[in-house]
Amino acid sequence: MLEWMRREIHQSYFVVMFAVGIIVGTILGLGFRVNYFASPWFISVSVLLLIFAYFKPWFVFTMISLIAGMILAFFRVSSELYGESYIRQYFGQTVMVAGVIDGDAETDEGGTSFKLSELRFGEEEVFVRGSLFISEYRNEKLARGDMVVLEGKLAEGFGTYAGYMYRPAIQAIKRPEPGDLVLSVRNWFAERIRGLVPEPEVSLGLSYLLGMKAGLPEDLSENLRIVGLVHIVVASGAHLSILVEVAKKVFGKISRFSGLLFSILFVVFFMSMVGWTPSILRAGVMAVLTLLAWYVGRKFSPIRIILIVAGFTLMINPMFIINLGWLLSFASYAGIMILGPLISKLFYGEKKPGFFGSTIITTLSATLMTLPITLYFYGTVSLISVFANLLILPTLPYAMGLVFMTGVFAGVPGLEVAISFLATKLLDFHILVVEFFGGMKSFLVEIPTYQILVFLIYGLIFIPLGILLLRRKMIKSREVRY
Repeated sequence: MLEWMRREIHQSYFVVMFAVGIIVGTILGLGFRVNYFASPWFISVSVLLLIFAYFKPWFVFTMISLIAGMILAFFRVSSELYGESYIRQYFGQTVMVAGVIDGDAETDEGGTSFKLSELRFGEEEVFVRGSLFISEYRNEKLARGDMVVLEGKLAEGFGTYAGYMYRPAIQAIKRPEPGDLVLSVRNWFAERIRGLVPEPEVSLGLSYLLGMKAGLPEDLSENLRIVGLVHIVVASGAHLSILVEVAKKVFGKISRFSGLLFSILFVVFFMSMVGWTPSILRAGVMAVLTLLAWYVGRKFSPIRIILIVAGFTLMINPMFIINLGWLLSFASYAGIMILGPLISKLFYGEKKPGFFGSTIITTLSATLMTLPITLYFYGTVSLISVFANLLILPTLPYAMGLVFMTGVFAGVPGLEVAISFLATKLLDFHILVVEFFGGMKSFLVEIPTYQILVFLIYGLIFIPLGILLLRRKMIKSREVRY
């Protein structure tokens, strides 16, 4: 029994330290632009170190696993930086580039914009790592997965984009056959909803349910940013958790395995509909791991699962670490799963808070954890944004459910009118809240963007909280002693 427990702990920390190594290596690799680990041989080195570390005592395998993770991260970062440097040589030149539209093309009054990946320049046949941001004339024919050939002037990129092209000439568009069937289902379902719910309510509802942010009015998007609600229109953990819980309750009645199987199928289908964005990838991987743990009757430590999933997703693309959606997704999850229980313990002790108290704590925790990130990227925060969150987040599942049911019962006389009416009114309420709090400019705090010091806010949150909890624990132990 003791040997089994020792092996379980060993394996658990082995994976966690490897993931920590990947995270640390990614930060160091991008920070110091480490680009000399691009050889595939470094994968072999990392694997050999892992095999060696697995059979060693914990104080040895900890450091070796960490180093193995860092080496693997340096390899991935070097590969990305190599692609970036390759693209950089064309800055300021008119080039011919072919690629695949990654994610949904977004069309508004200013035109159509999209992300182009799997790049090939000129006559080159080898794919180049990295992505370009393309700003095009209004073109509603472009869709996710389309292969396009562009000719235009390449400029320096921003954020996670290696380059930028402004209104290039489209030389060719090719849509794969039979095409993205899941995308076709999503668009068909969205059109059913659009026929029953008016604008701008339907755009907000589709962004909740399917991550379709393209139709959101600019002023509504701006107000969502001001009141700290950007994460609700980024399809991620909250959206998936609702779907998973529904699948578990419905199919779990058949058997535990049915609940697991259909929940995972729901996760994969939802991810395919929304697109493999950084935030949805994080949420999907985390949902599958949580489901597997539920099936075998085990629980993941929140910190442990965050580290493992962060390491896994950074292996897919190390540039995720500077992606706003990826960061907000992890921060909101950490707020709910780590900060929330600490606040609950401070105010309620070992008792569980009621519905109202739980809602306040969950909302406050997610808002506080995402605050430094939104300040870093946007430089603005509303001092009363927490009230907007408190009004909208608890009703988000009902809004998603009503929008979904509107699509399901479209065409059914009576039901379609009743459900779409309720969906519209609830979405009206959300828009009213966002516009009301977003319009209160006197409560808006503005600072320069990209100030690394804003992350000290985490210290201002956790240090006093830790001191208060420790003090409470000491007082309680003293009372028990006497």
